[in-house]
Amino acid sequence: MASSIVLFAQNRPRRALLNQALPILLGQLAVMGNGLVDTLMAGQAGPDVLAAMAVGSSIYISLYVGLMGVIIGLTPICSAHFGAGDHRKVGEDAVQGVWLALTMSCIGMAVLLNPDPIFQLTNTPAHIASDTRGYLLGIAWGLPAALVFRVFYALNQSISRPQIVVALQVLMLLLKIPLNIWFMNGGWGLPALGAAGFGWATAATMWLVFSISALIWLFDKHYSEFKSIRSLKPDWHRLGQILRLGLPIGGSYLIEVSSFTVIALLVSRFDVYQLGGHQIVSNMAAMAYMVCLSLGNATTVLASQQIGAGFSRYASVIVRRGIETAMLVAACVCLGLYLFDRELISFYTQDTKTIEVALGLMPWVIAYHFIDAVQTLCSFSLRAYRVSARPMLIYLVSLWFVGIGGGMWLGVWQENPLKSQGFWIASTGGLLLAGICLALLLAHVMRQRNALELTLPTMPQALPGTVGSPGSPSPLAQQ
Repeated sequence: MASSIVLFAQNRPRRALLNQALPILLGQLAVMGNGLVDTLMAGQAGPDVLAAMAVGSSIYISLYVGLMGVIIGLTPICSAHFGAGDHRKVGEDAVQGVWLALTMSCIGMAVLLNPDPIFQLTNTPAHIASDTRGYLLGIAWGLPAALVFRVFYALNQSISRPQIVVALQVLMLLLKIPLNIWFMNGGWGLPALGAAGFGWATAATMWLVFSISALIWLFDKHYSEFKSIRSLKPDWHRLGQILRLGLPIGGSYLIEVSSFTVIALLVSRFDVYQLGGHQIVSNMAAMAYMVCLSLGNATTVLASQQIGAGFSRYASVIVRRGIETAMLVAACVCLGLYLFDRELISFYTQDTKTIEVALGLMPWVIAYHFIDAVQTLCSFSLRAYRVSARPMLIYLVSLWFVGIGGGMWLGVWQENPLKSQGFWIASTGGLLLAGICLALLLAHVMRQRNALELTLPTMPQALPGTVGSPGSPSPLAQQ
């Protein structure tokens, strides 16, 4: 099975990328749909509920994405094992991923259940902080299920079988809507929880989906070849390998998401209209980002499979095709955001002051998205080559020092501060710097890896019938 997937990606890299990316995109849109549902329902409930949900989700997403990123280190590792045909190692690393997820959950819950230091740091108003505590309390209890599910997610991506997790993510969205209504408004013996209800509804859906994924792993015969596991105990060597790759990825995720979420915490010092406008366009940008994220994930998996099988040259072809596709799709998305900005914003809220703030941010959101598409593909492609520490440092300088630091200067410290717009201007500039640095780093790493392959005394031969086998055209000629 692994060899046929490697073979197909060599001969049809664009087709292979789309086959891998489209199911991931559907699943990611379902995940983002959860945030969209929360934002829409909170917006209809009033500015205070929307503000509390915005602050709470900003804290949770920043933390969750950072912890999830550590686990995502499994994806290139398991993909390389799968490309090499070593299915037992795929399963063994997945078991270690579960241990890692449980450890990360303990850390995350400790933060979510004690958010007061964050509120003090960001000067969050007391009435918003009170409602936000309830939201974080509920969602904290769903964190273990969410992180262990990400292990199942990484495993299925690595073996090019993302359809299973997509179905579960769509199910999560379908469950979220009625649970939101129930927990927020009360009924059937449950008191109305308001903003806190969004957190408890999310936790409930996480545990339901986790339970179903556990049953699939236990009883689906497709996974039997990955279950020849020697031990279920923690393996410190394997955990160390995952952490060496995963910790910088988690750090990169945390830093990158902060360009969205920390801004919400800082903007909360202004008024509910600035915060609401920022929350709306942030949600729109995050929805658009799902296309880049899906292509990035697909590129990581397919390139890692090629590298694991010993075909670095074909990995570089897949990377280039991934970047080209992402740029084309991002240009179409940007055009849609430009043409239908007011209609999209009005879908979230009818409050005229909030709409005015959001419209002022849209030009920067459009520029941000196109740059984001390019830098995302570069960053994800570097993971296939097991390069994650240097991208984290690039993000730290570009997005925190330039983006958030510049945002404070433009949005807060000026005599006539630009408020939320200042943060978006600085974040766009910081992301541009990150994209340039990551593109240069990726080009350097690919040249090094391809040169190393050419200098090896014996090179792996292409699979029969693949691009590069005798009588077949070169990959560039075919593309």
